[in-house]
Amino acid sequence: MLALDELIRTAGNVLLSPVKLAEMPSAQSCRRALVAGAKGGGAAAQAAEALKAAAPGVEIEAACAEGRWLSLWWIRRRRYDVACLLLTGEGGARGKLLAVLSGAPTLVAIGTSGQWYQLQRPPFRPLSLRWWARAVLSLLLCSLYLVLIESVLLSDAIWRLLPMPAALPDPGPAAGRAVTFIVPTYNQRDLMDFCIPPLLSEAGREHQVLVVDDASTDATAEHVRQAYRRVKLLRLEDNQGFAGAVRAGVAAVDTPLFALINSDVEVRPGFLDKILPHFGKDDVFAVCARIQLPDGSQVETGNVAPSFSGILEPHHLPPAKAGPILFAGGASSVFHKARYQALGGLDTIYHPFYWEDIDLGYRAWRRGWRSVFEPAASVLHQRRAAIGAHYGDAYADEIFLRNAIIFVWKNVRDRELLSRHLVYVCARVTREVLGGGAGMCRAVLRALPRFPRALFARWQCRRRGDLPDRDILAAADPRREEGATPSLPRGRPKPDGGAA
Repeated sequence: MLALDELIRTAGNVLLSPVKLAEMPSAQSCRRALVAGAKGGGAAAQAAEALKAAAPGVEIEAACAEGRWLSLWWIRRRRYDVACLLLTGEGGARGKLLAVLSGAPTLVAIGTSGQWYQLQRPPFRPLSLRWWARAVLSLLLCSLYLVLIESVLLSDAIWRLLPMPAALPDPGPAAGRAVTFIVPTYNQRDLMDFCIPPLLSEAGREHQVLVVDDASTDATAEHVRQAYRRVKLLRLEDNQGFAGAVRAGVAAVDTPLFALINSDVEVRPGFLDKILPHFGKDDVFAVCARIQLPDGSQVETGNVAPSFSGILEPHHLPPAKAGPILFAGGASSVFHKARYQALGGLDTIYHPFYWEDIDLGYRAWRRGWRSVFEPAASVLHQRRAAIGAHYGDAYADEIFLRNAIIFVWKNVRDRELLSRHLVYVCARVTREVLGGGAGMCRAVLRALPRFPRALFARWQCRRRGDLPDRDILAAADPRREEGATPSLPRGRPKPDGGAA
């Protein structure tokens, strides 16, 4: 069972939205502020300085005075304009609860990095019939999700009573260094001229390029066949989504290694020269190149660290040096074919896109096979040029969240992480239903028809000697190589690691 601190931390993650304190009108007009949370470390002084910079003359008070906690009656009587929660350290649950109940119209929080967050509280309208209808709906949805998680735990309990299946044998190191570049595409004829020429240059005579046309209707296959005669072409009769197209492509190649390259990716010279040496190590499953975006941002870098705030959230760190990562992205990575096949390949449960590569990398870590980041190899990624053009960003975001839920059902076995996931989803559902949103609700309802399949896949993935979830999250964290503690990241997945 989650402790009170963890429950508040997990539920609070849902309510945190990054903001700039100086741009908040409520902070600028603040006359009295309450600071509450963990003690020590100078966090209270840091928060006070920032509040005074945004609102000169503000009166700062702490929820803990001279070692004794102030009462809720006293705090509400003071009529604070802003309540500030400190996200540093462990503990402080009582102080944070007092701040939330203080009656302050604005709730903010600050992490150790100095990042400010605003807490969005669900509205409370006891005289509104519509509000009560929404409250009942959120209760029903949360109850339904509780039943789903209990079903997952029950299935695990039943599994533990059955004979343990033997572990599948490790295929061992790759038998050679030949690579086939696989480019899955759907109605992306114009992107072929962006993607294929650099691939042909990189492949030379030793390696191959295969385009998998996923039943396009814009003459993509005809264009590739006529313009690029050195490229192998596999045309599918029915659209199978990203995972299905990749599975068909891998089945058609005979090289010991293959690379997955999106049609909106341009491979830079020297890509293979930097990546292939990694496959000389016995436990390498995949190697991901450094991802560069046209605008120079680092929203996506390839150097991925894991964090679990209620769902698994991959975070792209600055591309500092080679090392272990959570997964090798399906847009710019080279894979060990025999180990890929031993894992069963990309799972089509995530159709039409997103999370297939995260799921594959996580299952590889479960077997003890590493994914590695290599910053010396690089690609240019026109992010969402393909998906955004055909589906729209709103739909893509919804599918990403739906698949994040399916991933937990299918892969996460740690009971505390499952409890944290339950609290996270229920908190988001409650906030959105009461506040008029529906993102998490739609994601859960979209994921629901795939629950039986996810449960069956969960059983199939059971093997003797598998790594526990916490060990995977620690081993796959690039920050561990930089001296960070290899423990489970807690709280909201931000560099400061804080949570309400």
